[in-house]
Amino acid sequence: MANAYYGKEVISEISDAQALPNAVSVDSTNMAYIGGQSGRGLAVSVYANTAISIATAQLFYIELQVWTADVAASAISPFKTAGAAEDNAHLWLLHKTSADGQLDFAAGDLICEYVIPNWFYEDGVKYDYVQLRYETDADESSTEKVDAFLHAVI
Repeated sequence: MANAYYGKEVISEISDAQALPNAVSVDSTNMAYIGGQSGRGLAVSVYANTAISIATAQLFYIELQVWTADVAASAISPFKTAGAAEDNAHLWLLHKTSADGQLDFAAGDLICEYVIPNWFYEDGVKYDYVQLRYETDADESSTEKVDAFLHAVI
């Protein structure tokens, strides 16, 4: 993945031509370091690397996961109440359910973008890493791929 990608200055690659899963959920290839309290002004963007077509009656989710370290055991839900992280919370960047119609993206289309909020860096939370989880309930893995990366907000 080039440093300037989709017109953005890439800080860290999260998925590079990563195939969507076959009726399961799968984590992005990489985690991205967001720098504890010093990394403000960051966003995560997900683009269609190839054409993507999610049929009517099929689901497609993209979830942002946050971590305090670069190991799965440090997973923390991405929400807080009274300064403490919530259990079993989800931060959906895209949430197409089976009740929704068809969803299509051409190669190069922006699927979603999320600016990392300041409270990710506050006391009681202090996330250091982000990762994405992709989920489908149909076989999207043969040719449908995504690119995702952390970049500066300009």
